[in-house]
Amino acid sequence: MKKRNLLFALPLVATIQANALANPSIYLWDNQEGFVPAANCKISPSENTPFRVSSFTGWKSSETENLRNYNGIRQSHLINGSIVKTIDGKKKNNYEKIEVVGVNKNTDARVNRWFSQRLDQGYLYSKSVLPIEDYVIEVENTNFPQEQKNILSNHNSTYWLAEASGSYYKLNCPGKNEGRDYTLFRVYNTLNENEAPSSFVGVYFDESKIFKDIRTTPISKIGVELVDTETTYDLEEILSNEENQFIENDNLLTSTEEFKIEVAKNEEIERRNTITNKDSSIISKGTPEGDIQGTFEDVVCVPSNTLNVRDESLEKVIFKSQTGEKVKRFQSFEPEEKEITLDGVVYNFIKVQFSSREEKDQTIGWVASKYIKKKSQCKYLRSEEDINVIRDVEISGLDDPKCCEFPTVKAPTHSYTSGMRMFKARRGGGSRSHAACDLYRYKDEPILSVAPGVVVRDLYYFYQGTYALEVRHSGGFIVRYGELTGKKESGVSSGKKVKMGQRVGYMGKVNSNCCRPMLHFELFDGSGRGSLSQKGNKFQRRSDLMDPTHYLQKWESGKF
Repeated sequence: MKKRNLLFALPLVATIQANALANPSIYLWDNQEGFVPAANCKISPSENTPFRVSSFTGWKSSETENLRNYNGIRQSHLINGSIVKTIDGKKKNNYEKIEVVGVNKNTDARVNRWFSQRLDQGYLYSKSVLPIEDYVIEVENTNFPQEQKNILSNHNSTYWLAEASGSYYKLNCPGKNEGRDYTLFRVYNTLNENEAPSSFVGVYFDESKIFKDIRTTPISKIGVELVDTETTYDLEEILSNEENQFIENDNLLTSTEEFKIEVAKNEEIERRNTITNKDSSIISKGTPEGDIQGTFEDVVCVPSNTLNVRDESLEKVIFKSQTGEKVKRFQSFEPEEKEITLDGVVYNFIKVQFSSREEKDQTIGWVASKYIKKKSQCKYLRSEEDINVIRDVEISGLDDPKCCEFPTVKAPTHSYTSGMRMFKARRGGGSRSHAACDLYRYKDEPILSVAPGVVVRDLYYFYQGTYALEVRHSGGFIVRYGELTGKKESGVSSGKKVKMGQRVGYMGKVNSNCCRPMLHFELFDGSGRGSLSQKGNKFQRRSDLMDPTHYLQKWESGKF
């Protein structure tokens, strides 16, 4: 049995016998669709891959390396072990131009606003850009939809290893992914001895959100034994397995027949939803145009959640879009509308651009025009008016099925489960711990009451030019809404009742300019006595302080 640091001595040759105990599937990663079966793909060796891992080079030790601009000026601190990709740019001696793919969370570094984030670009010292095969990548999947999570594993994480033995390996898949080279990774459910990979996944360098939440560890620092280094897999044979064959027929008749079926299916769902909407008092009628920022935007609006995007000929599906995805109608000197007549019915297609996508080769295509609507007119999207609505309900506590409303009007712009925003994050050099989750949004946005309750402490000065409000909610739990502006909301004062979803204040920003505007959200079970801020523990809070993370995640998923 070999040690783990010899793992990548595994040869990967198409003619070598496959492990009889394992028959893993091969997938492609798609930012919108998740894991997609590798249809009609070919595997081949490759001398290189754009994926790398960052490290520190210098006489001293450091948790980070400097990300610089072309002139050598430091832009930010990139945590060692982060996944990066090399990109084209102006050449600079002894430096590589890179883009950050995923920031390593396996670190003791005290993250602040000067640290690099995903999609940041800059120059790294060339000796600080290491081969990706020297690392085990732990990919978190707790935020995946359940059906996607189950494709690879029922564990909270999977372990990824770049296929490399003398060369890397890439997948090329004719059809909707034509022209892409996917770097191949083998994926394990655990790092137990003798475990075979559960699957293989190809990742395209320009579509890599799968690596957003990762922890990396150098193989040389892992002392446990992993898999038998003599185990090899015949990927050509795996690709030929029946479960990996999803043939796409490019014949126009088949494609148009599929399109007719797709249209008929969507129209039937739309008809049923229209009937349901007429009979239901709880379905939103939509927000009047102009009432909410963004309602004039064009979006994909389709009842079946995904819409096929086709090539110039309209014969081939090149990728899929999702309901609510923002589009721009393409403008040029060429005609940007086309018609197809099927059985006497005219279908109109328009050329659109998906400008918010990071994958540059999936930004332009043709879609059925009837499924592009103004955001305010798409009944398959919940409007902000429907989401942020005051509800006159009573609840028994935090675990009541009717509890609770997420306190911001839109989803936070940053994760509150990592970095300095998370509960228990280090403060004061480790002398104390963060007593809240910080929900980043934009200054002066409304803050909403998470549940019915009574204001127990009116707006008061809290921290660095911001204010706070305390509410005892039904069931007895208490929320401190911190870092608000000083603007009082009418009818919200000590002793007054508030309803779930009622506006109680406005998001503020500390005057030290250390961070973005936020809601500092503290949660207490209500069993304590006295001021919420008390000494005697690392949080410097009352003993009934709770970790609000689980509840906020539950409320956020139910709202957005």
